[in-house]
Amino acid sequence: MTIDELKKGWAKVTILRDLKDRTEEVSQTELSETEFDVLCFIAHQSGTATITAMVTHPYFKGVSLSTIKRAVLLLTKETLIQATEGSDRRERYLSVLEV
Repeated sequence: MTIDELKKGWAKVTILRDLKDRTEEVSQTELSETEFDVLCFIAHQSGTATITAMVTHPYFKGVSLSTIKRAVLLLTKETLIQATEGSDRRERYLSVLEV
């Protein structure tokens, strides 16, 4: 690990903290770290995110299915994300709603 890597990491952390604060202002709810991580993952997937994809992603190793489901439910309730039915009715694609 170099000093430059640490500086770049710090810059990203501060950007994410600011984004999290602004997201909480819109939703009127303080998001947990997991809820914010789920929101960012969904945004990154550009409308193709699923709960299954999150559970199997290495970043969410150690996060239970029920925790991810609770985060998705809260984000849906706060109208930060939406779920659309896929061709297989059992699958729902998650996407972020623009505010």
